[in-house]
This record gives sequence, structure tokens and C-alpha cells, in this order.
Amino acid sequence: MTWKTSGKYATDNFESDSIELGQEETELAAGSDSYSDVYRELAELIGTNNAMKLWKHYRGLTIQFPQRLYSRKFTRQFIAENMNKMTPAQMATLLNLTDRRVRQIIKEIKLKSGQDSQN
Repeated sequence: MTWKTSGKYATDNFESDSIELGQEETELAAGSDSYSDVYRELAELIGTNNAMKLWKHYRGLTIQFPQRLYSRKFTRQFIAENMNKMTPAQMATLLNLTDRRVRQIIKEIKLKSGQDSQN
């Protein structure tokens, strides 16, 4: 993404860019210490450039991150592929699920595969 200001262009990389204001050139602060609290935390966590990308893409929006990182489809596929190789506790740790939930999914997979083989 590029912005035009006073005949000059500024690119996504703000660390080395400047904007010409009249005859003066003003450097944009590159350090996260000049960011507001939430962006400062993001910059410390994922880096200044990535925080800037998030800001550009999502600025003005309220974002909630779901507890579940992996899709239900992926979770079931992973458990189906590993239920004979790993313990439910091991899979639960990797998938951020409870042991009980992994055992429930294993039971559902076995029931479904039993129904599929009967048809």
C-alpha cells in the first residue's frame, strides 16, 4: 500500500520512510514506544512491522479472538489420524482441548466409522 503526500510516496515500511510537508521532511517514529498501549503490546509481541500491518488492516474494528485455534474439521481429522498413535491426553494438550472432549470425539469417530462400514 502506498500513500502520496506532497508529491512524495510513503510505502508500508515506515522505519525508513519520511513524508515531505512543504519544504520540511518529517520522519515517522519507528519505535513502538510512540504507539498507544494496545499497539505497543502488539509490537512487543509480534514485532513493529507486523503490528503496523494489523493496524492498517483492522484499525477502527473491535476484534475478538476465539478460544478455538483449529477448525472442527481439522480437529476431528487430527484425532482420527492419531487416535491409535497418541493418548487422548497428548492430543488434548496439542489441540487445547480436555481429555474428556478428545475421548468424546474418538467415540463419535468410532461410531461413525462403524455405521459407515455397516452401510
